[in-house]
Amino acid sequence: MIALRFSQKYRRSNIVMLMMLGPFITPVLAEGTASMTRSYANFNEQAELIRPTGYREWIFVGTPLTPNDMNNGKAAFPEFHNVYIDPVSWAHWKKTGEFPDGTLVMKELVSVGSKQATSGKGYFQGEYLGLEASLKSKKQFPDAPGNWGFFRFTIESSLDLRKTAAVEPEKNCSACHQASAATDQVFTQYYPVLRAAMGKGEAGTGGK
Repeated sequence: MIALRFSQKYRRSNIVMLMMLGPFITPVLAEGTASMTRSYANFNEQAELIRPTGYREWIFVGTPLTPNDMNNGKAAFPEFHNVYIDPVSWAHWKKTGEFPDGTLVMKELVSVGSKQATSGKGYFQGEYLGLEASLKSKKQFPDAPGNWGFFRFTIESSLDLRKTAAVEPEKNCSACHQASAATDQVFTQYYPVLRAAMGKGEAGTGGK
């Protein structure tokens, strides 16, 4: 009887302790589970990518700019490109230096605004112009090079965005990425954030 009472008391004390620690350990477990199972890409019945939300809270990797001023007034992409990668793929990239299946990269297009600021002359962001995405998916693009698909949510006649987007023809995006991107159709040569973290298990500082 003494042993039984002791065992029950021991179990109760453990339960109380777990209840006290619950708020602290639950997020860790939830985060670990999400990192293995969560997908940021969703499709409708027409195999169109549903426009992702909340991507501005993902990992920001850089903002390339090829302004008209430096390209004889006819730059192919004269706007800023704010680029984000989903957190799960970022974690995998840090660990392995590879983009896993399911990688989703979002690209905001922003106009060149003012060229003068209190700090001096330069290129400063203006207004939002559009939104694009690239997704690596064996399921959705089994025959595409690298299993990458590219999407454009921008409606050309206005600044509104489509709620869904069909994959772009290979000639529109994929061909350029195949020919010039440094790593798995991603232009990592222009993103020091990605280079600093590549296969290192941490974000990296970019320093020596």
